[in-house]
Amino acid sequence: MKIEIVENVMQYNKEEAELNRMLFSKNKVLTLNILSAPGAGKTSLIIETIKRLKSEINIGVIEGDISSTHDAGKT
Repeated sequence: MKIEIVENVMQYNKEEAELNRMLFSKNKVLTLNILSAPGAGKTSLIIETIKRLKSEINIGVIEGDISSTHDAGKT
């Protein structure tokens, strides 16, 4: 059986990412994408960064763990 792919999902992702970059740039929002293996210390890095900078700048976090919801409940 042959399945025809009508829409390139990766192209859609690239286009959406570019729109996000333009929106963040226009509004002077610094964004960081932190990727690494489970257990590498990403959450600890984010928490410590927030502790040290929260009185100086506004910080927001968007969590997108596709493997689990382990970190979603941590504050």
